[in-house]
Amino acid sequence: MKQNLLKYGHHLAVALVLVGLGVYWFSRPAQPQRLESELYQPEKEKYAAILEEMKVAGFAGLAQNQQDSLAVALDKYGVANYQEAQQLLNVYLKAHPDDKTARLYFGLTFLYLKAPEKALKILSPLSQLSGFDLQDEARWYTALAAANVDQMQAIGLFSALAKDASSKYQQAAAAVMNSILENPGKFSFQIESAEGLKCSMLIAPDPAWWQAGWARTLLGLLFPAAGVGLFFWQKKMKRLEKENRQMGVDMEASDALLYNILPAETAQELKQFGHSDTRRHEMVTVLFCDFQGFTNIAEQIGPEELVAYLGTCFEAYDRIITAHGLEKIKTVGDCYICAGGLTESGLASANAAFDAVSVIKAGQEMLIFLQNFNRKQEALGKPPFKARVGIHTGPVVAGIVGIKKYAYDIWGDTVNIAARMEQTSEAGRINISGSTYELVKEQFACIYRGKVEAKGKGAVDMYFVSE
Repeated sequence: MKQNLLKYGHHLAVALVLVGLGVYWFSRPAQPQRLESELYQPEKEKYAAILEEMKVAGFAGLAQNQQDSLAVALDKYGVANYQEAQQLLNVYLKAHPDDKTARLYFGLTFLYLKAPEKALKILSPLSQLSGFDLQDEARWYTALAAANVDQMQAIGLFSALAKDASSKYQQAAAAVMNSILENPGKFSFQIESAEGLKCSMLIAPDPAWWQAGWARTLLGLLFPAAGVGLFFWQKKMKRLEKENRQMGVDMEASDALLYNILPAETAQELKQFGHSDTRRHEMVTVLFCDFQGFTNIAEQIGPEELVAYLGTCFEAYDRIITAHGLEKIKTVGDCYICAGGLTESGLASANAAFDAVSVIKAGQEMLIFLQNFNRKQEALGKPPFKARVGIHTGPVVAGIVGIKKYAYDIWGDTVNIAARMEQTSEAGRINISGSTYELVKEQFACIYRGKVEAKGKGAVDMYFVSE
């Protein structure tokens, strides 16, 4: 799953953003349903009658000054110039505050000019005045104004009109109530004032919770936020994966270097615990290989060339002992030291004979390499490199000491005797001790040299391994 997210995460992130936009778009509440009926336009048919009633009542054209004349205001009202009609009616009402008809039309101008709160405030008292000739109209327009301000008040007003058989608006109010019952939701009236009053009833269905503004916003943002988070998570994981791969490469390089310097067992212990204890190994076969007359050779060629020759020889030795499963110990000047049998900790190696045979075979291959190397040297007029090899088997203590520049080494008399085997050997020959001979006598033909005096060790049994 994680790998798929890392591989396809950016595609999924884009998909989540698109899903979020889609959720926001398609979760929009349904548009209000528009219900239109001639019943909602009472003034369209009754305006002329209302004006006629006003004339009969003596309201129109009575004022001598046109600026405060109701007739002038109603003329403006009649041609749908509601802004001027409102201003003139306002002036008129300051002079005649008790004129209920003027106040009715003053309230209607607010209704037409999309100010239902003010219209409701003016019309509501008129709708409650019994004996007012235009009370029926006041009740109807008060209900229309309330529909856009207070739904419960509007329902009460429409219900009262629908039940009033004497009202001219009974049928219209009944139609409104039926529409409310058949179409649950929030209702209002859209009032257009051009060429007289025109009403359209709007019913907006109650939105589901997920269509509410907060829910739409939350859902609309949730998916894109998840997509953006996934995108940055993917980038972070890829960066960490790249860093981990590089760390793994660096760790492998570090491990390779460590295992190249130290035996596997010691390297593993050093990695795990930060230190490695020295150990005693009972049957280790140690090989010393030294160049004879190295000082004289060094006087004949330059130091750079000498080091290059040593490097060529020691690289070949490294390949040889690696092929035989031996452990390189170190080089000291022109002396190369390696050993076999260091893999068993604390016990005499059950493979001591096998290890000793492997060390002798490695020594033979070293001498064969030098023979081939010297032929090339002589062809170039360069001095040959002749080596002596000495081998001894016995107990050693092995490990690393100190805390800086770790170096694996072996200690003990076995190391000293192996050095004496090399010093008492001859160029191009392998000199082994009696203990090593007992392990390999079935594998190699050896020439007994007798007891040979070894510096600091006295007379020691020595054998040359036959070529």
